[in-house]
Amino acid sequence: AESLQPDVIDINCGCWVRNVVGCGAGSGLLRDIPKMERIILAVVKNVGLPVTIKTRLGWDAESIKIIEIAKMVEQTGAAALTIHCRTRSQAHKGEPDYSWISKVKSAVSIPIIANGSLETPQKIAQAFQETGCDGVMIGRGAIENPWIFQQAKHFLASGSPLPDPTIEERFRVLIEHLMLSTECKGERKGVMEFRKHYSGYLKGLYGASKVRQEMMHYTELEPAVQRLYQYQDVLLAGAAVESTSAAREAI
Repeated sequence: AESLQPDVIDINCGCWVRNVVGCGAGSGLLRDIPKMERIILAVVKNVGLPVTIKTRLGWDAESIKIIEIAKMVEQTGAAALTIHCRTRSQAHKGEPDYSWISKVKSAVSIPIIANGSLETPQKIAQAFQETGCDGVMIGRGAIENPWIFQQAKHFLASGSPLPDPTIEERFRVLIEHLMLSTECKGERKGVMEFRKHYSGYLKGLYGASKVRQEMMHYTELEPAVQRLYQYQDVLLAGAAVESTSAAREAI
C-alpha cells in the first residue's frame, strides 16, 4: 500500500458485512480488541505514513467500547480515529448516536472524525456544530450524491445551498468517472462495477429509471458512453421537461 504513495493508510475495523466479520476482520475486531491493537501497532511501526483507524461504537448496544478503543488507538501512535456512530449489530439501521463523538474527544487528543448517515450538507454542518468533531467521513452519501463534498464545503462556508449541477456537468463527470473505472479495473469489470453509481448521477432526471435499467446490461465502455451521450442530448433538447409521447420515445 505504501508503494502507491497514498496520503494515509486507513485500517477499516468497522465493516459490518457478514463474510468480512466471519473472517475476524472489519467490525469482527470489536470482539477482539487486543488483536485490533496488534494490527494497528504493526502497521504504524512498519510504514512511514500516517495511519488512521475507522471503527464503530461496539459490537452491540450492550458492548459499546469506543472510549476504550479510542484510548488504545491513540497509544499506538495512530494519527486519527473515524467513528461510525452505530454498533455492528445495527449495520446501517437506526439513527447514529453522535453523542459519543464528544465523549471520545474528551478522552483523547487525536483527531476524531464522525461517520454514519451524513448524506446532506445540513447533516454535515449539524455534526460539526453538535459534536465538535475534527472532520467527517462520507461513504454511501457520496454514491447517492457525487457532489456532496462540493455542496458541503459551500454550505459550511456560506450557510446557503449550492445550486444543483447542470445536465452538462452531471454527464461530464459521470462519463469521466466511468472511463476512470475502466482504466483502473479493466473494461468489463470497470463497466459492470460502475453500475451502482448511475442512480446518484441520474437522480431526478426525466426518464432516469428506464436509462438506469438499460445501463445494467452494458459490459463494454464504448456503447455505454454512447448511450449516455444520447440520453444527455435528449435532455438538453428539452425532453426532460416535456411529458409528450415523443419525448418518452426519444429517451
